[in-house]
Amino acid sequence: MVALFVVFVLAFAAMGARLFTLQILERSSYESLAARQRQRIVTFPARRGAIFDRNGRPLAISVDTQSVYTDPTMVSDVHATARKLAPVLHLDPAVIEQRLHGTSPRFGYIARQLDPKTAARVKRLQLAGIYLRAEPKRFYPGGRLASQILGFTNIDGRGISGAELQYNDVLQGTPGAMTLEQDPAGRPLPQAKFTETEAVPGRSLLLTIDKELQYFTQLTLDSAVQRFHALDGTAIVMRPSTGEILAMANTPDYDPNHPGAFPAADLRNQALTDIYEPGSAFKIVTASGALQSHIVTPKTRLTVPYSLQVADRTIHDAESHGTESLTVKQIIDQSSNVGTVEIGLRLGKDLIDHYVRAFGFGTKTGLDFPGESAGIVIPKDSWSGSSIANIPIGQGVAVTPLQLITAYATLANGGRWVEPKLLHGTLDSAGHTHPAAPPATRRVVSKKTAAEMTNILEGVVTHGTGIAAAIPGYRVAGKTGTAQKPLPTGGYGNHYEASFVGYAPANDPSIVVLVRLDDPTPIWGGYTAAPTFQAIAEFALRHLGVPPTGNAAKQAATEPATTQGSIPGSGF
Repeated sequence: MVALFVVFVLAFAAMGARLFTLQILERSSYESLAARQRQRIVTFPARRGAIFDRNGRPLAISVDTQSVYTDPTMVSDVHATARKLAPVLHLDPAVIEQRLHGTSPRFGYIARQLDPKTAARVKRLQLAGIYLRAEPKRFYPGGRLASQILGFTNIDGRGISGAELQYNDVLQGTPGAMTLEQDPAGRPLPQAKFTETEAVPGRSLLLTIDKELQYFTQLTLDSAVQRFHALDGTAIVMRPSTGEILAMANTPDYDPNHPGAFPAADLRNQALTDIYEPGSAFKIVTASGALQSHIVTPKTRLTVPYSLQVADRTIHDAESHGTESLTVKQIIDQSSNVGTVEIGLRLGKDLIDHYVRAFGFGTKTGLDFPGESAGIVIPKDSWSGSSIANIPIGQGVAVTPLQLITAYATLANGGRWVEPKLLHGTLDSAGHTHPAAPPATRRVVSKKTAAEMTNILEGVVTHGTGIAAAIPGYRVAGKTGTAQKPLPTGGYGNHYEASFVGYAPANDPSIVVLVRLDDPTPIWGGYTAAPTFQAIAEFALRHLGVPPTGNAAKQAATEPATTQGSIPGSGF
């Protein structure tokens, strides 16, 4: 009897321990398992926040459409229902029958995001088990306008690229949900009820982009690519004091309303995803570093031959000349490769590397745009013997257009680097604006060095290689670039990147503009990118209401009127 009693006690204790484990310790896991067996949750996207330009003009909005869904348990005749829906939805009846059977016994989409006329025709059919529900669809009213900045979404309203992807968590809001109950075999539970949670709309974005300036920039860049027979091109307009990007254009581009109709390459925002060797436009880094380090002054004279041997590399200037005595200012004005290399040799390996990185090359800008590249800057310990000659003239280093314009903005901003930004702020459902965080800044060179460089770069436009960038009524500072494109097998071929980067008014810069053209004809940045810069910068200054000042204003008053933002022969 005692032994039997002990056995029963132990048995009941074991059962009690097991019940305690199941009902207390492992309760949540079994509840989850039961819920997965009997519940199916169907989510519905919330109304996505809109995207506006800096002045509140819409760039991306969500419009109401109707989607057709079914409750298969309520469909009396699958074949007949499919046959009636097919001509209205322009679908194969067999496809509709398959969707009517569906993967769920209580819910399945038949067609999504229909136009109003098609949805009305479906409604008039009054078919059992066929229902309509409102569903938002992304729409880009500007078509190609700022397409590579905005990006696009999938059919469920989720960001796939661009700002739509970068700020997806802000824009998408909280999706709604419908909970359906079924048994483990997928059969609907008797008297089961639908449970539906309303979606919470997302917040809207205010970008720094100016819609009118963006449109003109795209139009002018397209014209330049066609006129100069370039493979592609990039143009950026930035406000140097704040880092705000006012326009960013690439050619070719695409229509985000129909992204699948364009090659994948056209969807990239080349302004910050693609890298290239900048050539002479990079010489500001070498000159600024030498001035800041007190190694030279703008008036320092150097003996400049036509060519110079450095390690295994022979550097030569674009045009043949005898040995000359040039000042640092003249070297940059005339874009002398040999003269710039001599400045670089005085600056030395360590300081060249320091200023290249100080100006932001070799790291991402902080914009956090999807796909942004950090560029390529070779660690100084890995330099070859000729690197000290290549890097000062913009070879052997690869940059994005955004990195390069930000470096010029540093000089325009008195030597202070400012992080570029595309987000001006967000708008909540109540219409309240929440400003974006201020950009990061850092000192790169002194105000004195920046002022000296501005004076040098003004000379490039007034009597150097960038004369075609001059804007009547405004002082312009900038630099041309004509860079050989490296070959995949090493060395350089006969194809070029032409560029011009500059800012205006030079005495108090309001804008910085970059233009890059891939393999134009003619190849020279001064003949192709510079006039394109002139057209965009002139329009931007007028559009932003920047008045002419000083001697430039007097000059403008005496000169005949010119077509605003014109490229000779372009029609713009």
